[in-house]
Amino acid sequence: MRLFRLEVKRIMKSHRTLVLLAIAILMSVVMAYLPISFESINRPGENGKVIELDGLSAIKFKKDYFEKTAGDITPQKLAESLRIYQSCVREYGTLDDVPLEVYIENIMAIRPMLKGLTEAFADPKTGIGADLMDIEPDEVEQYFYEKCASHLDDIMNLEQKDYPTARQFATDKYAKLNQPLCIYSGMSRDAFDYIELYILVLSILCIAIAAPVFANEYQTGSDSILRCTKYGRVKLAVTRIMAACSIFIVMFILGMALHLTILNLAFGTECLKTSFQILFSIISLPNINLGQLQIILVLAGLLSVLATISCTLFLSAKCKDSLTALLISIVILFLPIFTYSAIGGASWLSTLLPSSGIGMQNNFLYQLGNFNFLHIGGMSLWTPCVILILAAIEVPIFLFLAIRSYCKHQVA
Repeated sequence: MRLFRLEVKRIMKSHRTLVLLAIAILMSVVMAYLPISFESINRPGENGKVIELDGLSAIKFKKDYFEKTAGDITPQKLAESLRIYQSCVREYGTLDDVPLEVYIENIMAIRPMLKGLTEAFADPKTGIGADLMDIEPDEVEQYFYEKCASHLDDIMNLEQKDYPTARQFATDKYAKLNQPLCIYSGMSRDAFDYIELYILVLSILCIAIAAPVFANEYQTGSDSILRCTKYGRVKLAVTRIMAACSIFIVMFILGMALHLTILNLAFGTECLKTSFQILFSIISLPNINLGQLQIILVLAGLLSVLATISCTLFLSAKCKDSLTALLISIVILFLPIFTYSAIGGASWLSTLLPSSGIGMQNNFLYQLGNFNFLHIGGMSLWTPCVILILAAIEVPIFLFLAIRSYCKHQVA
């Protein structure tokens, strides 16, 4: 335990570590503020003027305004909302011609519910969304959730026509969805994008701290002395890894806790009861709400960061200098992002790497909302499951390799 405390103290005394920790906390606040500042809404004022609300004032107005439509999205409620929408559009010709006062009074509150209708009633052959004016309210009242399941089958037949196991997996998982779906005004899609972006920032900062853990001692020559001591080699390597990982875990938890606390205080916690499908796609597979989504993103992000850091620790023990370990680690971190963009979707290469759940379009959040499958033999594996399983396997493998590489290291 004394050796562990000394290693923690050694890492924390580094000027680089202190600066990076300060940046992590600062970025936590900044990246929580950004989606809040992006919120805006127009409302009519006196004498026909339009008042634009931004930030917290816009969020408060939306929460009060959308309160009348919050709650369960029953087929009856959805059908009545569609009738109101169609009545207003028919009266004024097009949606763009509807006066702002009428739009705010009759349409704006029901638009978030109605966007799922265009998906559910999409063309089964092309997947193109339906026009709200072409949908029959009576049909919505009777068959809305059946149409959602039918649309999922149509999409899976289009995207996974050669893989029956993928289609069956999606059908079975969607059948477990809690119905009716719930909707509450609050947290936007941007807020969740920034959660994933902050995890990427944390990964970069943690890599910068982890890269010198072993390699820096090689450069200074102090490692040659330390490995000759009573607790050198295996015990020293294990202690350094434990100390480094403890710092990363605490850093990640503190940063994410601060980030989510700011978001939840700004947007309110009631919105966390909103179904995942409302913020993403009406046929998304996860049977969770936004509160559960936050927890999942934190846990999945922590696992992916640990896998990435474990790889960096291995490179630090393997490489002769910290700069080489840092550069290779950064390449590995960003490789899934570039691979996913280049290929145009998920692949084994973009999923096998420890950082596969971290990034932009390839991140874990987007994989939850998409229908990406990896196929091997007769099996079809949903990419979020693959990412978590592989990350859990890679953490102990890379840590073992780090210990082994450190113990075998020889001074040139």
